[in-house]
Amino acid sequence: MSNKELSEEILSGFGGKDNILNATHCATRLRLTIKNEDVVNEESVKEIKGVLGLVKNENEYQVIIGTSVGAVYLEFSKLGDFGSGDKGGGDSATTVASQNKEKKNYYLIATDFIAGTVLPTLPIIVAGGMMSAVLVMCKTFFNLSTETGTYSVLNSIYTAAFTFLPIFVGYNAAKKLTINPMLGSLLGAVLVSPDISGVEKLDFLGVPVTTANYGSTILPVIFGVLFMALVYRPLDKYIPKEVKFFFVPLLTMLITVPVTLVCLAPIGTWLGQWIGIGLLWMNTNLGWLSVGVIGAASAFLVFTGTGTGLYAAIFLAFSENGFENFIMPGMLAGNLAIGGAAIAAMTLVKDKDTKAMAFSSGLTAVFGITEPAIFGVLIPYQKPFISAAIGGGIGGLFAGLTHVAEYAFVSPGVASIVAFINPDGTHKNLIMAIGTMVLAFAGAFIATKIIGIKEGVGE
Repeated sequence: MSNKELSEEILSGFGGKDNILNATHCATRLRLTIKNEDVVNEESVKEIKGVLGLVKNENEYQVIIGTSVGAVYLEFSKLGDFGSGDKGGGDSATTVASQNKEKKNYYLIATDFIAGTVLPTLPIIVAGGMMSAVLVMCKTFFNLSTETGTYSVLNSIYTAAFTFLPIFVGYNAAKKLTINPMLGSLLGAVLVSPDISGVEKLDFLGVPVTTANYGSTILPVIFGVLFMALVYRPLDKYIPKEVKFFFVPLLTMLITVPVTLVCLAPIGTWLGQWIGIGLLWMNTNLGWLSVGVIGAASAFLVFTGTGTGLYAAIFLAFSENGFENFIMPGMLAGNLAIGGAAIAAMTLVKDKDTKAMAFSSGLTAVFGITEPAIFGVLIPYQKPFISAAIGGGIGGLFAGLTHVAEYAFVSPGVASIVAFINPDGTHKNLIMAIGTMVLAFAGAFIATKIIGIKEGVGE
């Protein structure tokens, strides 16, 4: 069916547009925050042609679509005004969650907020990160000079993506909290403006403002937008509608900006620095083991949707260190292992359609998108899930022992191997990353051949 028809059927399964509070998407999932679970027909959604699976996280449903989710999201967005922020202090994801306080899982709520805030920025981050990797490759292998106009134009894609990251994150955070997202982006713009970012001896009404460079950061603007929601909602609720258009945004920013600059943004900066230091310490002292754990757990993290909680730590590591050598190398091993397990399962099933699905989803996992393989092969056949953990653990341990690092944020896999080229021009890291991929894929493939698959599934 067309993306429009698919979107309409999904919306119908979730009780119509009035039951959708917020709609976002990541690389493969349409993520819907809903008001009333009772009107959701989960079985009908799972049976829609084009839906690979359904995962529930508190009051958010994650509809597994695959790599075409971006096109589906665009069509879905045309069906209603989902989370635009113009609902003021009315129904919101926060309000619905508070009505079920006794059922709260604070970790899931936090990861849901991080996912809704960070994941929509991934196309920007991937574009910038991959451009950085391409430029490294061009400098290393094709002697592209950094003094040329060509380099400057292409490098602007990278610098713009990361320098102005707080603007994009601020927009998404406000949208996730169902307040005006443009005010969230404005707060991010304030943080990276030349009047604020990195300016020394700054004060507000005599109160010193901590000097910091907020480009490429995410925690300062997230903390600021969380406070903004507390300011915006009562203003939007009680200010008369005749003057609301002028006074709500003005008063919101007048209150939010000073508090953010004086208190919240410095806390976010310091916390980010300590998290970055902690991750670096963990990788330095427990690297071979910690990376192996991430590799073994990758399929589980994707399946449960809790892996998104790691994105904040990943971005902080990139911001603080210029590379990430803990989570992303582990995910590289995990992704290749998932692909290896799925392709090995292909050799064990009999049905031709299932063989084709296992091969295509396994190949997709090798290139960095794992949901089709996890939900289409590993979960139904069960035993390959264990094999993927074995292969991911083996590859992750190797990556940890050899200190593999990723220098540009992108979903790790064969297609993004250039992200593992060290900017200093040496090739050891790239070679070790390739070794990680080979070991993870081979380990999962062999383990699947030995352990087998659950008999009678999908045949």
